Amino acid sequence: MKYQKRPAALHAALRFVITSEMPAEHKATLIEVLTQTLRNDEAAELHREAAAQAHGEWREDEIVQLQAFLNGRKARSWQHADECVMHLATQLHRDPGSVRNKATELGFGGAVDYRFSQGLNLGRRE
Repeated sequence: MKYQKRPAALHAALRFVITSEMPAEHKATLIEVLTQTLRNDEAAELHREAAAQAHGEWREDEIVQLQAFLNGRKARSWQHADECVMHLATQLHRDPGSVRNKATELGFGGAVDYRFSQGLNLGRRE
């Protein structure tokens, strides 16, 4: 059975078991097994999607949101930098490390890394 057809097949099997004439103890067991399998498959798919998004390619709307939030910001402390990263990670449903890396890649390192921000300040004073 192809993975894409698996949910439809499981739902069909569940409907069949529910409407069939079989002993109640067997019916209850089969309904429980099919229902749990459907839940496990859905949970696994959500986990795969979250993992892919946390480490995968960035969508254009995510980049726009990241740029809009970080534009003109500069980390005033380690805590401020971490708060910015955590805020974006929560909004974008991404790993904080991935957010920090993408922000730095896009030229917003000073907003998400206090050390980088201080380095920029030192460079300007000289």
